[in-house]
Amino acid sequence: MDWDDLRHVLEVSRTGSALQAARSLGVNQSTVIRRIAALEDRLGACLFERSSAGYEPTALGREAAAAAERMEAETAALAAAVAAGQRALSGAVRLSTAETLANLLVAPCLQAFRKVHPGVRVELDASDRRVDVARGEADVALRAGSRPEGPGIVMRRLPDNDWAVYCSRGYAEENGFPDSRGAIAGHAIVALDGQMGRTPASLWIIGHARESDVQLRSNSLTNLLSNVRAGLGLGALPCLLGDSEPDLIRCFAPPRELRSEMWLVVRADLKSAPHVRALTEFLAAHVIRERPRLAPGG
Repeated sequence: MDWDDLRHVLEVSRTGSALQAARSLGVNQSTVIRRIAALEDRLGACLFERSSAGYEPTALGREAAAAAERMEAETAALAAAVAAGQRALSGAVRLSTAETLANLLVAPCLQAFRKVHPGVRVELDASDRRVDVARGEADVALRAGSRPEGPGIVMRRLPDNDWAVYCSRGYAEENGFPDSRGAIAGHAIVALDGQMGRTPASLWIIGHARESDVQLRSNSLTNLLSNVRAGLGLGALPCLLGDSEPDLIRCFAPPRELRSEMWLVVRADLKSAPHVRALTEFLAAHVIRERPRLAPGG
């Protein structure tokens, strides 16, 4: 297998669609389908199960995609290292992301980035407010959610982000915990409110509960975590956040329909600025390496 073949496997695995993979790679859909089919013929094995819903990777397909993801990360890291050796970079980059991603994903990355590029200053906006990158409210944004739209930006799809249902160990000892979505009803629910309450995960867990089960609502994901940790009820949390808490239990496997896309968004007029490009390549490589924590559902 060569890298170009694996790039096609990786994008189809990420998007579940030959059409979306073609758009990401800048090729025709027929090219993606042909490359995947040719690779499967050479391997003598299927990499994807095809259905009306799209492409679902087989066990071998997931292994191939994981190998391609590691190669992609190493390539990006090498490019960043070469750039660092060619010039001493300096300048400020305004980076916007949600507080959870800032704390658990971005902060460790920036600690390593500063060692390689000490002259680049990162100004971090850690809030759930979705800034307008095209209008200059930020230079770079790391976003979980649907594909960003609009002119004036360039974007890159990164590994997806799983959500799951969690409860505290104390809650489980006193009340038990659901081992499937069908067992959620009857348990106390702590949910998100306001703009955060419109997220798919919040709507999903409320949809599987009774109206009387919803005991508390909060407009903050950080506060929702505190509420779940305090034993107030079940809550839907990103696996990156929930799995990092030793006092929490993931009740059952992350529902596939709650998987959230992750996007790195850059102002189009800054994409080639050396200090901005160094940060985006470094951050993308870091997120790719963290894929097992972001999407433990496979």
